[in-house]
Amino acid sequence: MEAKDFKTEAGPSRVIETFDRAGNPTLHRKEKTFAKTDFVEGGTQSHYIQTLHNALYDPNNGMHSHREDSTNFELQYKKVSKETFDFYMLFLKTKNSLYFTRAQRSFLND
Repeated sequence: MEAKDFKTEAGPSRVIETFDRAGNPTLHRKEKTFAKTDFVEGGTQSHYIQTLHNALYDPNNGMHSHREDSTNFELQYKKVSKETFDFYMLFLKTKNSLYFTRAQRSFLND
């Protein structure tokens, strides 16, 4: 697994781990990512999930999943709680829609 390490000019070092549509860590920068975790030196950890129109994105069988290669397809990362991130990762790994529903509900409460 290749992590993307970098240092900011005046800040601590960071490690960003990205995940693909199956919930596996990505190995190359060119792979499509749907979730990421940002580890900052000192113990701070942030979680992000791809959203489309301010709703969680379902890469497997969502309404717009067939349009991923479109040039005007705008996915954005949104910061979420660990609980939301964990439910979303379970959904990506198992493809069980129950976890996607729980992630959506938790996302609304973030």
